Amino acid sequence: KMPGMSGIDLVRRVHELDPNTAVIIFTVSPEELTPDRAADLKIDCLLAKPVDPDVLRQTVDMLLNPMRQMPRPSQRTSRYAEELLVAAPAMSELVARPAVLTPAPVPAATGPLGQRLLAVRAKKTTDPLSEAPVAMHFTSSRPGKSGRSYSDVQIEQMRLALKDLAMEPDVTCAMLADISGLVLTHWSRQRDINVTVVAALAVGNTLAMAEISRNLGQCQPGRLVIHEGQDLSIIMATMDDLLLLIAIGPQASLGWARIAVMRACEDILRITQGQFAR
Repeated sequence: KMPGMSGIDLVRRVHELDPNTAVIIFTVSPEELTPDRAADLKIDCLLAKPVDPDVLRQTVDMLLNPMRQMPRPSQRTSRYAEELLVAAPAMSELVARPAVLTPAPVPAATGPLGQRLLAVRAKKTTDPLSEAPVAMHFTSSRPGKSGRSYSDVQIEQMRLALKDLAMEPDVTCAMLADISGLVLTHWSRQRDINVTVVAALAVGNTLAMAEISRNLGQCQPGRLVIHEGQDLSIIMATMDDLLLLIAIGPQASLGWARIAVMRACEDILRITQGQFAR
């Protein structure tokens, strides 16, 4: 016991000082800490004593570097979430039955990393993007600037690859266009976004950045642009004659978003080369 302070009081004090601090609790009676209580205290992981060293190592690794531990969207399973996020019946019940036990909402500012990861994994199986207020549009068999066209099958594959990225709760919009500004497909959580205008402006920005880079002496133009804002951040990536743009909320990690965008680009490039990612 802490001198003059219980473990629960210590957790509360830590979150008062830094609400983004990840918290792991060790206890001999994990069943006494209900999922609602754990969510209220913003506990990332609840481990039952005695703790298996391998489980502890995996848990710490996941909290320190979540993207290294997080599989691709198409590879994610509930088993993975149960093994890495929790090692106790109370919290595993929270992951296994999200439809019955709903975690407390993430604080308005920023919450612990574990809660964001838990929300991501719960959303994968309980709240498909297609059931959210989403507008979708895609155009097939349309040539780009170089006269290149994509088949209906390739467009559908691109649409599904983009959906994996757009399903992340922090992503508000994901769009794929060619370098001429033609929108191939997009997903968004707002119906009033004029994606045609966004695509045209994104292409113009990309060409402008390439010209700036050339004038500054850069031999190989960059392929990734990050615009960080207080309430919204935008990431744009180019690949061959295609441009991928995503918008993320203020709670999202730019490091995570960069990796997610690069993975999506890899999948889309495989599709354009006839190597389906699925």
